[in-house]
Amino acid sequence: MYLVKDEEEEQIMRDVVLLRPQGDNVLLANLFGEQQTVRGAIQKIDFLRHTVHIASHESDVAGIK
Repeated sequence: MYLVKDEEEEQIMRDVVLLRPQGDNVLLANLFGEQQTVRGAIQKIDFLRHTVHIASHESDVAGIK
């Protein structure tokens, strides 16, 4: 899972098993039950490389328990 901001990509989570758009945010959850909400929108999904790119609305990434 990559966050794209100002043409830069940053890996923000690995082993993602759930991706749920929620308005201006995207909820992510991984194999270990960790959850994270990212402010942004899905930019692209690359099935060949197994990656999802989220375009950032802001620089804010917040962990949620």
